[in-house]
Amino acid sequence: MDKLSSDDAFELGNQFRDAAIALGDWRIQHRASLSKAEWDELDSQEILLLNTASSLYTSAIGLVLADSQLAFERLQSSVKEAKAAVKHITTLKQALDLASALVLLAGAVYSGNAASLPSAIVALEDAAEAIVDGTDSRTG
Repeated sequence: MDKLSSDDAFELGNQFRDAAIALGDWRIQHRASLSKAEWDELDSQEILLLNTASSLYTSAIGLVLADSQLAFERLQSSVKEAKAAVKHITTLKQALDLASALVLLAGAVYSGNAASLPSAIVALEDAAEAIVDGTDSRTG
């Protein structure tokens, strides 16, 4: 296994931070339609994602990825797709599904658990695709 460079980890931290900010912006834009519990739940996910991004910055050296270049490129691509998908969110469920998938992936990267990365990447890609394609349930 190759180690993720500090520059790569910093870039991933930026991507996760940007995605968290985009989710926060969505939450603020839709505040009138969210209950306090819904607001708090999404806020909690956003804070967790921001904290994980911050942790990536501080422990950038030593993060491990299998086949690091391919995995890193797919990781970056998945997070960018997720950030783009935020623009298509229409329900709280979509926002929470995306936030949860981002937190799962960020946690896998931060923990260095290379075995969990593929499934976390797929979960994020699936959540983003469901939002963009409108294939999730429309309950929220």
